[in-house]
Amino acid sequence: MIKDQIEAVGHRLRELRLEKGYTLEQLAAKISAQNNEVVHFTTLAKIEKSMRTISLDWIFKICVALGVDPGEVLDQQLDRQKPLRTIPLIGQIAAGNWREAVLDSTELAAVPVSTSSSAFALELVGDSMDLIAPPGSLIVVDPEDGDLRDGKVYAIMNSEHEATFKRFRADPMRLEPVSSNPDHKPIPLGKVPFTVIGRVIYSIAAL
Repeated sequence: MIKDQIEAVGHRLRELRLEKGYTLEQLAAKISAQNNEVVHFTTLAKIEKSMRTISLDWIFKICVALGVDPGEVLDQQLDRQKPLRTIPLIGQIAAGNWREAVLDSTELAAVPVSTSSSAFALELVGDSMDLIAPPGSLIVVDPEDGDLRDGKVYAIMNSEHEATFKRFRADPMRLEPVSSNPDHKPIPLGKVPFTVIGRVIYSIAAL
């Protein structure tokens, strides 16, 4: 991005943050929780003041945390020659055949160009992960990244071909909800077969 675009993006992100009623500290805490990484509020302050460049991934992280469409920033401020591309958007995975569902999909979702070429998007149903992605959000899954790593979020399928979206914890092995609903409980792993569909690399919040 050129200097004018960087300034425009920073200004727009600040406007959106204030519209949503977040302080820099609150927004940094939410981004940290959603991405399982430490984000300091001073980083966001520098972005808003155009004191540092900003990548598409950063724009997506901030917009997802704010619950706004990244297009509100991308559509108006970025050079659109190659900023985004589309991936298949599929619904619930019928009979466990997610590969066929991807190939047959007629709907598309826009993602950063750096996203895996085999990635696809799913619409989230339910509130078991609502602190990360509220119902109706899109989750972007990378099926090439199936190695379970502690603290990362995955799409998993059980022996009955039911798919779920949870955070993996290694000790003991389990899938944890990240939810405001206490009815959702961790799912132990190791006693029943399961298939890793792929790692959830980010979510796009519904408006």
